[in-house]
Amino acid sequence: MPIQSAQIVIPCSQFDATFAAVTGQLGFRVEMISPTDAPTTAVVSGFGVTLRLLSTPRQKIEPTVLRLMTDQSPSTITVPDIRIEWVRRDTAIQIPEAKQEFIITRNATGETWITGRAGMQYRDLIPGRFGGRFIASHIRIPNGGPVPDYVHFHDIRFQMIFCKAGWVRVVYEDQGEPFVMHAGDCVLQPPQIRHRVLEASAGLEVIEIGCPAIHDTHADHDLLLPTPQVRAMRQFGGQRFVRHIAAESRWLPWTWMGQDTAGFAVQDSGISAATHALAAARIVRAGLDARGAAAPL
Repeated sequence: MPIQSAQIVIPCSQFDATFAAVTGQLGFRVEMISPTDAPTTAVVSGFGVTLRLLSTPRQKIEPTVLRLMTDQSPSTITVPDIRIEWVRRDTAIQIPEAKQEFIITRNATGETWITGRAGMQYRDLIPGRFGGRFIASHIRIPNGGPVPDYVHFHDIRFQMIFCKAGWVRVVYEDQGEPFVMHAGDCVLQPPQIRHRVLEASAGLEVIEIGCPAIHDTHADHDLLLPTPQVRAMRQFGGQRFVRHIAAESRWLPWTWMGQDTAGFAVQDSGISAATHALAAARIVRAGLDARGAAAPL
């Protein structure tokens, strides 16, 4: 049956006091009350939620926790049957102090893959996560076709995606129509840019690197992608979206510490310029001919 509405049921050992607190002190609006002569049930709404207060006398009830987002200082109060937590929406990204370690992650068969958001499978490439500062994930979608993703964004300081194998069709806020990333392509996802994964080939594999390791992912149910405008130079958290297309980029000799590294070629992703040198990423491969072009491998 189609769902018409949703309610959170809160048992109340002190119904009258709880009802008075949520409607008077907190400002919830009364939607229904019953019976009128001696109320034992009330439906109230406010701040995007609907509560159903239900009289449950002569029982010891643990208070229900209700979190309210605010611009003011955090605080907590307890009214009868409900613990109210005012939580400040802090947009500052907390970056843990890095704990360096040497790690080798081998792509061995039989490794454990964890199913995460939108049915994607994840393999952790940095189990220690450098003390929580970075995360690197090997992500795959074994079966091709549409991806059950939704428009979302991340509270992050840095995040990039490198396509390792296969292809994936994605769409980004203010970056035009959906496009396909092929093996060797990468994107910089600046902080809070809205995006969505639409479709993937069978056997898609990508590498995702982000900072900090633990960060929030928020759904945006109101924004439709693609957006009507294209603003390629828009800044998101001080960074600009980057799409690096390997097939359209030149391979150059790889210089390290002022010296050419014989036998290796490199492509610059453009991430350094887009992040104002916060981070940089290069694609390196073996094989370089005498003219400085990538030789077949």
